[in-house]
Amino acid sequence: MMKSKRVVVWISALIGLLALCGCNGTTAENSELKGQVDELKANLKETTAQRDALRQDIEKLESSLDEAESSLAGTSEARDNLQHQVKELAASRDQLNVKVDELAAARIALQKKIDELGQDRGQLQQRVGDLVRSRDELQVMVENLVDTRGLLERQVASLSNARDSAVADAKAAQTKIEQLGNKLKVQAQQMTELQGQIVAIRSVLEQLQQKLE
Repeated sequence: MMKSKRVVVWISALIGLLALCGCNGTTAENSELKGQVDELKANLKETTAQRDALRQDIEKLESSLDEAESSLAGTSEARDNLQHQVKELAASRDQLNVKVDELAAARIALQKKIDELGQDRGQLQQRVGDLVRSRDELQVMVENLVDTRGLLERQVASLSNARDSAVADAKAAQTKIEQLGNKLKVQAQQMTELQGQIVAIRSVLEQLQQKLE
């Protein structure tokens, strides 16, 4: 009886521990729960053996009761005491059966908690894997962006050099255009002067021709 009470107290404490732990546990908690399950199984096996032994005792006492009733038909007090003991043993047997059922239910509940913890651990491992893959993909994207930035910087530098060269070429072309404009003005002035000289020469030639006539 004291052993059964201790088992019941231990199961109650274990169920309270499960309620505190919840569904999210670590690997250490899973190992501890597994140890507790093994211990619970051992206690259940021991309790079942005690129940079977108690049943055998009851059967022996019932057999003894039959023998006592046949041999001591006149001793009603001994029979009543024996019947009382049988009733107590029967009550103890019923209580033990109840405890065994409670232990079985507690074992099922504990196994369910362990399965839930295993599922949570699997989901956590999957999430960690997803995060690792996301980290790797992000790192690749960062490296690509760094390469792209370097390429853009080189392109910007090349465009800047091309712009500076184009500005210098434009300035040089503007200078040449101004020089050619000035030269053209000089040539135009020279042509105008030359045309005046030609007109003067023609006038002189005409005058000479008239004199010759």
